[in-house]
Amino acid sequence: MKMNNLRDKLSIAMKKQAFLKVTFSLTAGMLSALISTASSAEKTFSGPLSVAEFHPLCLPLLRDWQADGGALNMQQCALKYKKIEISKTAEGAFFSKKADSKNGYIAYKPIGTLDNAIELLLVFNKAEANPISSIYFLGRIPGAKLTRDFLTTIEDGGDRCLGGVRDARLVSESELEVDVNATVNHILTFLDDEQSNNTANISFNANSYQSFACAGTITKTYNLVSNDMQYSKVSFAHDESRKVVDKGSRCFEKYVAENIPVPRVLDMGQYQEFLQDYQLHCKI
Repeated sequence: MKMNNLRDKLSIAMKKQAFLKVTFSLTAGMLSALISTASSAEKTFSGPLSVAEFHPLCLPLLRDWQADGGALNMQQCALKYKKIEISKTAEGAFFSKKADSKNGYIAYKPIGTLDNAIELLLVFNKAEANPISSIYFLGRIPGAKLTRDFLTTIEDGGDRCLGGVRDARLVSESELEVDVNATVNHILTFLDDEQSNNTANISFNANSYQSFACAGTITKTYNLVSNDMQYSKVSFAHDESRKVVDKGSRCFEKYVAENIPVPRVLDMGQYQEFLQDYQLHCKI
């Protein structure tokens, strides 16, 4: 599956942002360093500990500044929200409740850093309803320790089991793996027509939650150098909250339990074999 060359897109975005800054000024040396870092430096990557810590509530504000071509001093922004507590979850995510929302929150899980210049974060934005997930790409600004540009997102708009991102990791300087939550229907059909199975366009009906509960994850591998995204594996998970809602779901539950051994992870070749055998057993 083709995608825009993400590294090129980020490089262009960072160069463009360098000329549009309204919150601080860049010297000629700093500008040269930024362009050099974004475009010609040796490609590197590092893990979650390389990502700076931010106040979660500053992330939506940073994203809103994208249209203005501005950058945001995340340290100054954190002072604005200093009375709002930041918690760290067992999964390594930073979490803060929204001040103007009873049930809303912002949480982010650091993913890693590319080329010592671009930080990746898995972000969850919950209003009154469901948390929406996105992967943010933030640009570091040479000479400005905690000032960041919002560059772009991928996997934007996932809603829990309807395409929500469960986890993501950099596995090399050119590859990003993303685990996307999936329903029974999506696991069985995601290789079909792309548009008809785009979970980002599905409205989540809270009254039908059981029929939309997670049946597993689909792992995508983004190549950040070429123009490719490929599916790499499918993981099956038994969700205790999912009630049996139709004959197809009953057969799915039984087939997975009896035919896919723990840890119930299939590569794409094994997944194709699963589909063929599943269709014979469940008579789709």
